Amino acid sequence: MYIIESSTGSINRKGVFSYLLMAAVIFSTTVVGAQPLRANKTKAFRSGSNAAIQQNNTSTKKSLVGSWIETVTFDGGFMPPLKSLVNFSADGTVTVADQGNVNIAAGQLFSAGTGAWVAQGDRTFSWTVVELISDLNGNLQGTLKVRGTYTVDASGNSYSGVFLAEVKDTSDNVLFSIGGTNAGQRIVVEPLP
Repeated sequence: MYIIESSTGSINRKGVFSYLLMAAVIFSTTVVGAQPLRANKTKAFRSGSNAAIQQNNTSTKKSLVGSWIETVTFDGGFMPPLKSLVNFSADGTVTVADQGNVNIAAGQLFSAGTGAWVAQGDRTFSWTVVELISDLNGNLQGTLKVRGTYTVDASGNSYSGVFLAEVKDTSDNVLFSIGGTNAGQRIVVEPLP
């Protein structure tokens, strides 16, 4: 493992980048035409029919709004691919939860990520997410900032894109940066058998 020294303590390089990539993957989802569900579609969905579920999913196909599971892949095989969960809200905010946000060996803990997203064009969007990096006693060590641009496929249920992750110390100095790619799938409601 790589350790990055800062004035506030050490930051595990692999741990931070894994978390950043996951955050980036989570944030990369579909963005065009974000719109809330209509009341009649919500009412139809409550009936539990498969047709209602399909109608509900169709209404947001080209929308970033919703929940996603992503696979993040780092440039140069820096570390193994990671999984992230991301939720894009209609108000332009995003929240992220990444695989492996606690690194006991390095003594690091990453917070959930929070940020913003905007539409950039037909099925493309840009986003930025920030996470706090603390030691296991809760002392702030720095931040992880992940930015990306992604394109949603024609179905509206998957995307691909690129990201840049930066680990910063408490004075906002960049300690390390890495890029990569991600691929995401929309999480949809599945009826009970």
